[in-house]
Amino acid sequence: MTEIRRHRLPPLGSLRAFEAAARHGSLVAAAAELHVTHGAVSKQIRILEVELGEPLFERRNRGLFLTGRGRWLAGRLSAIVAQLDDTLAEFARRDDDRPLVVSCEPTLCLRLLIPSLPALRAATGLDIRVLAAGGRIDLRRDRVDVAIRRDDFPITGHLAVRVLAPEAMAPVCAPALADAADLPVLHTRSRPDAWPAWRRRGHPSFRGGPDVQFEHFSLALEAAIAGQGVALACDG
Repeated sequence: MTEIRRHRLPPLGSLRAFEAAARHGSLVAAAAELHVTHGAVSKQIRILEVELGEPLFERRNRGLFLTGRGRWLAGRLSAIVAQLDDTLAEFARRDDDRPLVVSCEPTLCLRLLIPSLPALRAATGLDIRVLAAGGRIDLRRDRVDVAIRRDDFPITGHLAVRVLAPEAMAPVCAPALADAADLPVLHTRSRPDAWPAWRRRGHPSFRGGPDVQFEHFSLALEAAIAGQGVALACDG
């Protein structure tokens, strides 16, 4: 049997003082952030240097400069302190006060979810925070409670999934262009398979003006509304 011993941690106050001083590059700024005196920060850093057995700062011309190993330690501690702050802030919030975080496909978010938020809040009494995003998601990592997505990627088995509605696509354009010929076809990088899938189902192709590429599905719809061509839109 092997005995595993943990290294004794330096005082938390000294680690916090060092991280703040390293981030600001100033003992004065670190003292202001931590609500202590300049001398208290300096003393805590000396304690840490004694604990670790080496200097972390070089002090020259009244300036404060991290050593190479001090810079490495400061980088690691910054991430740890930020995570600790987030953890304590989350712990301090009452569960009842925590917002319901909903991540939704951007187009559906703009067209359906956001206009419905006032009624949804009134009906549920929930504080709802909406994030516009698509594709794969890690609910725990992204701190999301509910995600609304198209089912065009594998969904892990540990998630509870409910189908809201089937998706059907149809071409749309501005009413004034309904009978026009040579309409540009509007494509989107976020749905590159939309028009090919439309043709694979046996629907007629649109042949006309030059194709136009947009970064996102919602932009292509806005362009269609503005009379710039024909786009595919969800109709169900």
